[in-house]
Amino acid sequence: VTVAVEGFGEVTVDISYGGAFYAFVDAQRFGLDVKQSKTRDLVDAATAVTKAVKSQVKLHHPVSDDLAFLYGTILTDGRDEFSPEPTANICVFAEAQVDRSPTGSGVTARVALQHHKGLIQLNQTRTFQSGATGSQFTGKAVEETRCGDFRAVVVEVAGRAFYTGVSRFVQEPEDQLAHGFLLK
Repeated sequence: VTVAVEGFGEVTVDISYGGAFYAFVDAQRFGLDVKQSKTRDLVDAATAVTKAVKSQVKLHHPVSDDLAFLYGTILTDGRDEFSPEPTANICVFAEAQVDRSPTGSGVTARVALQHHKGLIQLNQTRTFQSGATGSQFTGKAVEETRCGDFRAVVVEVAGRAFYTGVSRFVQEPEDQLAHGFLLK
């Protein structure tokens, strides 16, 4: 779709779902490079795209209306056609946060988009690299399927993850609300 992006004019974006909806744009459209440009410039461009899409495009999820919202914008290096060389992107989501990885749901959405456009085939493994950190995931479409009335693919994503925190929940015997409560 084409949206009017404040400060950038008319911009054509692809929207794809991979556990969340993302808008995809080649960073070169903004005169940027996902590996070399200042993060602030990438975040500003992606945030402007997100705002434009949210205000101008009505998203529809075929199974759950709760999922019909744009999670963020992923700026790419434009290298969408299959290649054994890594392709880079930067994911800007929520309140202008940058993912440290290529983004699992973002890689899933990008693989689905590339498959939809005929740029990759089933079982062709692509390597996706974070323009921000250099970390890498692989992704491949392994099966064609349907989601509601839409053509879809099942995507496998692989990468390395690290713990960033641990939570522990405690239920004390004296807590009268330990089993919850109901608001009316």
